[in-house]
Amino acid sequence: MKFFLKLLHCSIFLFIIGFGSIHAPKATANDGQFPDNFAISGNVTITRVSDGDSLRSGKLRIRLFGIDAPETKQQCTDADGAKWACGAAAQKALEALVASAPHLQCDLIDVDRYGRVVMRCFAGKTDLGAALVRAGLALAYRQYSASYSADEDSAKTAKLGMWAGAFTAPWAWRRSQ
Repeated sequence: MKFFLKLLHCSIFLFIIGFGSIHAPKATANDGQFPDNFAISGNVTITRVSDGDSLRSGKLRIRLFGIDAPETKQQCTDADGAKWACGAAAQKALEALVASAPHLQCDLIDVDRYGRVVMRCFAGKTDLGAALVRAGLALAYRQYSASYSADEDSAKTAKLGMWAGAFTAPWAWRRSQ
């Protein structure tokens, strides 16, 4: 019941600000967490990329579903042991993905404890979360979803992005700060 009240609150908020439209029924890519008979989706114009997994559309705060990117100030180490700004690189990669489309198509998955809407977003046919994880600039947030596990395994095998050297998982880095 708590979930449905939270979802209803979010849907009313999104509908009021003109974010998208309410659809029923509609199948969403939500790992079977939520009923398929209620979904919110629509076109989103991004006004700011906050970091590698967070966006803004005006006052609406969006957290990309299923991934965790390094924080903006987070550093990683490359294969030679040199530090590089992996958090800033993740943010720039997300900015480039967002800039590749006039608007994003996003589907609501949840609302997190910070009041951000958790969404799966696409720039055209490109899933933003998958693209960041495949590039090694974000990790699959397996605690919440297995959606991007194969993308992470691929980046790890190819030693792309953070996988080329050493890094602290974003969730562990945040706890240490």
